[in-house]
Amino acid sequence: MNPDPLVSIVTPSYNSSRFIEENIRSIMGQSYENIEHIIVDGGSTDGTIEIIQKFEEEYTVQWISEPDEGMYDAIEKGFNMASGEIYAWLNSDDKYLPWAVDVAVDNLLEDGVEWIIGHPARWNEDGTLYYVNPLRPHYRQKWIQNGWYHGRALGWLQQESMFWTADLWENKGGFPNNIELAGDYYLWRQFAERSGVKQIGTVISGFRKHDDQLTSDPENYYSELPDAGVLPKIMSMLYIQNIYSLFLNFSDYLKWKDVRR
Repeated sequence: MNPDPLVSIVTPSYNSSRFIEENIRSIMGQSYENIEHIIVDGGSTDGTIEIIQKFEEEYTVQWISEPDEGMYDAIEKGFNMASGEIYAWLNSDDKYLPWAVDVAVDNLLEDGVEWIIGHPARWNEDGTLYYVNPLRPHYRQKWIQNGWYHGRALGWLQQESMFWTADLWENKGGFPNNIELAGDYYLWRQFAERSGVKQIGTVISGFRKHDDQLTSDPENYYSELPDAGVLPKIMSMLYIQNIYSLFLNFSDYLKWKDVRR
């Protein structure tokens, strides 16, 4: 990978005028400069396109607006347009902190690292960062591959904080047919068939909760997931994910302490 790789960020949108400007400004304001932003709009009629057009001369953005078959169809279109060595997708109601891409690139330049995830955090509806997970989580590759990371088992993998290599996408990317809400769940499982995710311990984005989002009714999301069995539910009740993370955090601390000596 080049020392200054191009980062392709795909944003699917549809009638996103409420949040799209905040999304765009968060990418324009990155400390890392070699970025292309690809917005794939589903034919918005609420002023979204006019907002995008305001920024065409200010940063590197490609956009299209045409009917599509939903969010995951739009994301796949976007990555087909991408020319970067590093990929991410940022939904139109989400945003990055200014150092997000810099941190992601630094970590993805390390040998053997193919995808990274930032420290879990949440925005409120107005875009204020109001919660940061007090525990640095670690995610076990086999548990991701098994499909145990979702809200009713071992907790979520925060999509808004994910970056990965173009090579990983080309080999393990894409979404199942007929999935409207849970495509990220299947994508992480596919990625984990090849490599584990590196948790970087830095807040780079967050999950924004609001009433208009597609996953506002979690039952519809869970209806697209396979039954993972009782084991991950038992592990959740026993806080196995937290214990696993605490153990690895302590191991990291001991390594850091040895280096400091």
